[in-house]
Amino acid sequence: MSTTVDVTPWAAAKWRAILAHRIEAARERSLPGILARQLAESRLKIIRTEYFTRLTPGPVPDYPHRLPGPG
Repeated sequence: MSTTVDVTPWAAAKWRAILAHRIEAARERSLPGILARQLAESRLKIIRTEYFTRLTPGPVPDYPHRLPGPG
């Protein structure tokens, strides 16, 4: 894992978006279904952090603040 981001300020909106997929939230083994059965405090611990993995190494030459992208 390259980066973790605290998204706590957006956790409520993220949870509403997850719940918008009602069928998935109703399924027992889907992640939304598992989250729906958690206590709010436990659920927040899970959804308040996003994890990202960089697939290409380092910045673009001559543009140190731009990450490599397609093309």
